[in-house]
Amino acid sequence: MTPRWFALLAVGVLFACHEPFAPSSDRGLTLSLTVAPTELQRGAADTITMTLTNTNRHAVSLSGDVCQPRGYVTDPRGVTVIPPGGDWLCIALLQRRVLAAGERFSRAFVWGTDSFAPGVYTVHATFTAEEVELTTRPVSVRVR
Repeated sequence: MTPRWFALLAVGVLFACHEPFAPSSDRGLTLSLTVAPTELQRGAADTITMTLTNTNRHAVSLSGDVCQPRGYVTDPRGVTVIPPGGDWLCIALLQRRVLAAGERFSRAFVWGTDSFAPGVYTVHATFTAEEVELTTRPVSVRVR
């Protein structure tokens, strides 16, 4: 195998195996994302729901900021467009959330697509508290 082919193969394996996000489950907590609809006309609203679930057999107490979990929308070029500027501005106020065994905490926001060009966007959610960092896999949304 020539060095050039080896380099191309190595880069291909790296990208195929690389997971650019934190896991969506850790320490008995799972972060999920629901986007409805996943195809809509420009100007229509899209509801994005993020749900944190405690799959442990015991309660979990978490400290984090009041904006958790957070949703993000990326345009076809890979630029974060929701929130504008790339990250949420959040009041520096910590809250303690206790999730009982099996309990879910959901947070939703509505993405108005009026000012967005047609194209395929991606949506993902993150949750960070103490030593837990979760990220959902991206979901594609087509704006026509």
